[in-house]
Amino acid sequence: MDARPYYTFGITLLITLISVSGIALPYPILAPLFLDLGHPVGQFLGLPPKLLLGVALAIYPVGILIGGNYIGAWSDRAGRKRVLAWTMLGAALSYGLTAWSISLGSFSLFALSRLLTGLFEGNLSVARAIAADLHPRIDRTRAFSYLSAMGYAGYLVGPLVGGMLLPLGASLAFWVAALACAAALGLILVALPADSPKGTKEGQGSSLSLLTQPKYRSFFACYLLLMLGLNGFYEFYPVWLVEYLAFDSQQIAWATVLLTSAMIATATLATMKVKRLLGLVPSALVGMVLFALAIASFPYGSGQYIASFVAAGAGIALFNAMVPSYLSEQAQGSDGQGQLMGLLTTVFCLGNVIIAILGALLALFDTRLVLMLSALLSVMAALQFHRLSRHGLTAPKQSAETSSPGSGGASVPTEVLRSGDDH
Repeated sequence: MDARPYYTFGITLLITLISVSGIALPYPILAPLFLDLGHPVGQFLGLPPKLLLGVALAIYPVGILIGGNYIGAWSDRAGRKRVLAWTMLGAALSYGLTAWSISLGSFSLFALSRLLTGLFEGNLSVARAIAADLHPRIDRTRAFSYLSAMGYAGYLVGPLVGGMLLPLGASLAFWVAALACAAALGLILVALPADSPKGTKEGQGSSLSLLTQPKYRSFFACYLLLMLGLNGFYEFYPVWLVEYLAFDSQQIAWATVLLTSAMIATATLATMKVKRLLGLVPSALVGMVLFALAIASFPYGSGQYIASFVAAGAGIALFNAMVPSYLSEQAQGSDGQGQLMGLLTTVFCLGNVIIAILGALLALFDTRLVLMLSALLSVMAALQFHRLSRHGLTAPKQSAETSSPGSGGASVPTEVLRSGDDH
């Protein structure tokens, strides 16, 4: 057995774990920093702290929106390792700037530093592209599941460390994030094998340029609905925990541990089993609906959030493995995998920006409204994905069509069925 694909994938998983830990480290810090501690960075032009928090939440994914739109396609042309190295260096420097802005108590510099951090952290699309490149030697759904599990582990480790560091000073957490990105950079330079450009189409410039092709526009609309729902939950459940359960940063961190533990367990132990049992598309739909039901029950659970968090984590793990696999399979190599995975990152961040602003306005009335809206958007995404899957992103030839058990009777290309098998 050729071990090289597994070595490359193993290094990619470790880089993802370190990088996402740095990304997630500030999560339990922002809500207390702006709402509870009265820190100078949360004061600007006399605006309400909740609105400033909404801006702080929105500006970071604006950066990822810009960076993710180009970084994935750039890695198709310049090579995965080179692009990962440069962007990880930029992320480390940007986290240092964020720490400095907190020490100065400057909201404007804080917002700028978060924008720059997001710009460079659009590089997570490159890790997904590496996973897609390794198919069929490593099954793409399995690869996406394990890559997601490493991301979830990062969201477990990062917030836990961030919550513990906040009493020692908010800027310290961002210095630690900078060190995490520096460690990831060292691993990229030393251990990640060199690669060559992927020979994509001439003139390919960004992930959003895929929307000139009608087959991707319906997917874009569906995925945007799903990401609005996902980010509404991610961004505002800490606010709800602060307001309704009086949680501090450490308690928010432990709640996040519960959520991400459910994601990791599902991604590593259950995702492939569910796919084999139900099929790719039905598994994604189960994940979306389970997530929607969980977060709809969350705001009105009288503080009993544990079962809802576990169910939400399981749902997220399912659709985060199945939907990227669906996109990668349906594209059938017609576009660069970096460009395709960049589209996922771009839509994720677009949803993050929109829901951060809309959610901040709704939260002025009641934070629970944000969570209920997120549940509704997730149900709408499931309905749209079901309709989309009946036709696919491509129009397969009649001779290549077949019907897959568990796919709801939808016809899909035989090569898609083969590529979705468990290797």
